[in-house]
Amino acid sequence: MGNKMIEELQSIKPLTVKVSEALDQFKQKFSSNLSEKRIVMRWYWIVAIWICVWMTLIFLAQSSRAVLWISVGLLAVHITHWIQQGIRNAVKKTLIKNTEGKAVFITGCDTGFGHQLAVRLDKLGFKVYAGCLFPEGEGAKLLKEETSERVKVIRIDVTNDDTIQKAYKRVKTDLDESQGRLWALVNNAGIATVTEIEWCPLEVYRKVFDVNSLGLIRVTKTFLPLVRQHEGNRIIIVASLAGRYTFPGFSAYSMSKHAAVSFADGLRLEMRKWNVFRSHRTPIADCNIIQNNLDKLWKECPEEIRKSYGTEYLEDFKNTLHQHMQKAKPLNKIHEVVDDMVHAVAGEEPQCRYVPSLKTQLNDQNIIV
Repeated sequence: MGNKMIEELQSIKPLTVKVSEALDQFKQKFSSNLSEKRIVMRWYWIVAIWICVWMTLIFLAQSSRAVLWISVGLLAVHITHWIQQGIRNAVKKTLIKNTEGKAVFITGCDTGFGHQLAVRLDKLGFKVYAGCLFPEGEGAKLLKEETSERVKVIRIDVTNDDTIQKAYKRVKTDLDESQGRLWALVNNAGIATVTEIEWCPLEVYRKVFDVNSLGLIRVTKTFLPLVRQHEGNRIIIVASLAGRYTFPGFSAYSMSKHAAVSFADGLRLEMRKWNVFRSHRTPIADCNIIQNNLDKLWKECPEEIRKSYGTEYLEDFKNTLHQHMQKAKPLNKIHEVVDDMVHAVAGEEPQCRYVPSLKTQLNDQNIIV
């Protein structure tokens, strides 16, 4: 009787394991879908909460005149803010007219926004020191072809103190000889890694921090003496909405950008005594680069972790990531990013923080980088 019961229990065990595996897969997929819905539905909840708060205030205002005036005041503040944002985006932004003797140093000019910013500033008459990681690479060569002699390509690796010091000495010597001034420093160099925490090696966290956080600190501290020489000079830090919010899969990037935003806020407060203007703005990232990097990290994961998550979960994660990246900013709107960077450098009245377009400002929870 005992042996028969043991045999029956052993036959049930494989079925129990299969049911357990099925439940694990369901939980993983449900968690992924739930995360996606939370992100997509975030703005609906914000609107719903906003409506509930105002309905509560209106209800309380019927019995208290003080609450009524508080409600009206808060509503007026909200409406005024939206009107200001609308006017700010509708009014044509004016740029300074005299760029003679003004120089700008930009990191990360090999490709992307730094490359485009260097081209735009050259056309405005600025002298541009374009910091490139690969000064002999295709990006740097193309930049030289697209610009005038005012653009000087300089090698800089924001994770290497030696290259930063050499770049500083070259810029300082050149400005001393030409009697120019470093009008603006643009910290644009950065990298993005999107992967779940369990898939991400500690080395990747270190690399992202070294570039996105410590890199801009190294460059800023090195070039501050040149920036402080004249009132009204500017420091621009390319930040991200990920520096305010953290999304699934963006832990390394978000942590580094939180540090960058905190550094920018502290720098703004400390530079007031020197009348140095500090600005930061929200960029977007290249989806193809992020997807390729994700595939690379997945392949480097231990086999046990890959089996636990499964390829189906990976593909679902990649699809969700792609959808959010498409919502972040359409390709035909990329010019808004460079426009804001140009205004941060050359605007007559630069802002402390830039977020491209009014629609983005009202719906910026859909921007994930």
